[in-house]
Amino acid sequence: MLECEPEPYLAQLIEATCRAVSAASSEADVMALLRRMKSGAALLTALCDIGGVWPVMRVTAALTELAVASVQAALRYVLRQEAARGRLSPPSLDSPEENSGLIVLAMGKMGAGELNYSSDIDLIVFFDAKSPTLAPDIEPQPFFVRVTQALARLLQQRTGDGYCVSCRPAPAAGSGLDPGGDLD
Repeated sequence: MLECEPEPYLAQLIEATCRAVSAASSEADVMALLRRMKSGAALLTALCDIGGVWPVMRVTAALTELAVASVQAALRYVLRQEAARGRLSPPSLDSPEENSGLIVLAMGKMGAGELNYSSDIDLIVFFDAKSPTLAPDIEPQPFFVRVTQALARLLQQRTGDGYCVSCRPAPAAGSGLDPGGDLD
């Protein structure tokens, strides 16, 4: 890592991890992969920051790219699992989030592309109650609440490898999510 070109190294780390998450057989494997990616990318970013290789705007952009890739990889995993269970029929299994009826919007520093080393991520999740990708017998609200809970679990549950990101969802009224306190 000390002798690499940081831009391609970071891109390869993110790409390889996202491929591995796609092939993962369990949530535990996904969590381990995402946390290892975070550790490697954070070390690379810190070295580039401290060594003056990257200006501060590139550092925050790299940390944001890492968070975006983590959220997207975790969401893809959850949606593929739901498709395998027959609850969701996405137009593409390669990108099941596209036209799935679920929208994950990054707010705050993540939305602005300005994450720093200690930033939490702020996500707002919306869903289309008339999503054509849901199986006919699936109720949209409980389904998408469970998907959102699974996404949060993959990203922030502490494991032996730490946590991937810390997030605090702002639940919708009646969603079943507890609005009090951090989830990490």
